[in-house]
Amino acid sequence: MSITITGTIQKAAWLEKSMPPVEQVGPHVWSVPIGFTGNPVRYTLSYLLTNEEGECVVIDPGWDSAEGRDQMAAGLDAAGLSFDSIIGVVSTHLHPDHLGMVSHLAECTGAWIGMHPVEARTLERFAVESAGDDGTALDRWGVPDAARESLSASPRMLASMSRLARPTRLLEDGDLLALPGRNVRVIATPGHTAGHICLVDLDDRLIMTGDHVLPRITPNVGLGTRQDNSNALRAYYSSLEAMIPWDDFEVCPAHEYRFHGLAQRSRDLHAHHEERAQEIIDVLAGASELTVWQIAERLTWSRGWEGLDGGNLISALSETASHIEYLASDDRLTWSGRAVALSRA
Repeated sequence: MSITITGTIQKAAWLEKSMPPVEQVGPHVWSVPIGFTGNPVRYTLSYLLTNEEGECVVIDPGWDSAEGRDQMAAGLDAAGLSFDSIIGVVSTHLHPDHLGMVSHLAECTGAWIGMHPVEARTLERFAVESAGDDGTALDRWGVPDAARESLSASPRMLASMSRLARPTRLLEDGDLLALPGRNVRVIATPGHTAGHICLVDLDDRLIMTGDHVLPRITPNVGLGTRQDNSNALRAYYSSLEAMIPWDDFEVCPAHEYRFHGLAQRSRDLHAHHEERAQEIIDVLAGASELTVWQIAERLTWSRGWEGLDGGNLISALSETASHIEYLASDDRLTWSGRAVALSRA
């Protein structure tokens, strides 16, 4: 195995499909699982970063629900804290299983809200766009008419996204969190989303990787239908490289379990995506040209192509498109309109 599992209780809970306990993972850091009902990842690992004055910054507070709010309250209590202790809330990226409870915590506590400015701009787009604005991406991907309605964002989903918390404090690469007496650095890690960040706790020698690097799951890389698809895979490769200097830090991901071995895990993720890129080239070797949809349906998926629908299907198409864009930027493919083909140069 390329990693050493340190969150052994978390790993056991993952295998048992149960919730792991609240744990103190460093002198000033607690892990609090927040349920994500109905999703295969099952929960988000939220982190409480504290200082000697009893103040706390919450990282990725998870999906907002009555159960999740109770879980957060229990986690704070286990750490000897309360909602009054919270001075800041950070979301590593804009997905609702990370950002969902931020508004609730900020309203309860008056805490500042931190995220990368790219995520803030994307959230603003959800507030002004309509349900039909996915069409450009679906056209370019060659999505059949029969599948388009199920892959277009509904007015309800857009309304839900538009209500997610907006930042009161923008976090750029290299910034230190505003938590007095503690040294926690922001690292910009675009790829999973365009404004994803990781947080390096220089005092407790931990790195909170959000969804950027997970111990077993390969995070989706692709910007969906409503973000600028600016070579997400190439950006992800650079973001994986940025993990190498922190190899001796314990990894605290947002899902699954803690581990050591960040450098090798990052290399393994890079290798996985190169294998996927080669699979796309192999698919195209037997055809003059295909659409993104036609390529994606020929690729290997853990649930099988027929088992993908809704958000999972959007993720599969988006990730396929990000690999095609990466290969095209290296002149290994051409992508003109809907048509994708091997370069003949």
